[in-house]
Amino acid sequence: MTTKPRLITILGPTASGKTTMAVRFAQRYNAEIVCADSRTVYRGMDIGTAKPSKADQQQVRHHLLDICDPNRAFSSAEFKVLAEEAIQDIQSRDKLALLVGGSGMYIDSILFDYKFRSDLSTVSTEELHHKSILELQTIAQKKYPKEYIDIDIKNKRRLIQLISKGPSKDDDRKNKKIGSLVIGIGQNKAVIKQNIEIRTKNILNQNFVQEVEYLRSRFGETAVLKQTTGYCQVLDYLNGGIKNMDDLYQAIVNATWQLSRKQMTWFKRNKNITWIDNDIEAERLIQQYL
Repeated sequence: MTTKPRLITILGPTASGKTTMAVRFAQRYNAEIVCADSRTVYRGMDIGTAKPSKADQQQVRHHLLDICDPNRAFSSAEFKVLAEEAIQDIQSRDKLALLVGGSGMYIDSILFDYKFRSDLSTVSTEELHHKSILELQTIAQKKYPKEYIDIDIKNKRRLIQLISKGPSKDDDRKNKKIGSLVIGIGQNKAVIKQNIEIRTKNILNQNFVQEVEYLRSRFGETAVLKQTTGYCQVLDYLNGGIKNMDDLYQAIVNATWQLSRKQMTWFKRNKNITWIDNDIEAERLIQQYL
């Protein structure tokens, strides 16, 4: 490896195998991992997020895991600041940085050097969820009148997103601004579906329901928990909406599959990704890059 700072990005939808691949390559190339996942940042959300195991964390140093509690929202802007600091720290020690995850906004904020607004709403995302559509429309129209006319103002999620994050900046995604090899995995839908089914069985066997019960007892039914795939379905089960474990399993599988499809839709907008089918292809790309 040369002494020039290097960054390799490994991305893909949930259950694509990117974490396993990243740990293997991190060991091989003396690298550290910066986790680009909007849910593994939360303490206590371990089983349902398939957070890297303690064994993996002992073998390879992981950054940006367990940095806040699930009773507050953690923003993409916060991630960008902390991730850039971690990458610089890794590179300053002549090590390879691996940016790994499935959260498209997090990854793009680094690769395209997003400039987030500094004048975002001071109202928390959780508070916004308690407001009516009319109240949200009023806030959004006052804060971003130009962008307001271009969104579906009857869609509560879109209104909250505009108020809390500001207008999307698709222009930032036209040209990659940060030098990085970007490897994508997970285009095989059959494999993803099978992995999702296996993962769901595993997390339910690993006391996932008990994990959610504990988090609810400690923090309440926070917006983070209610908006996270898997945790939302378990809360529904605990509240009697889902009647049995079989139905819970199927609900999580279905929701996770929908999440993976949304993630792939996001990634397909990034023309800098080199999609691979196996470790051999990834290894070749990495060796060429290094």
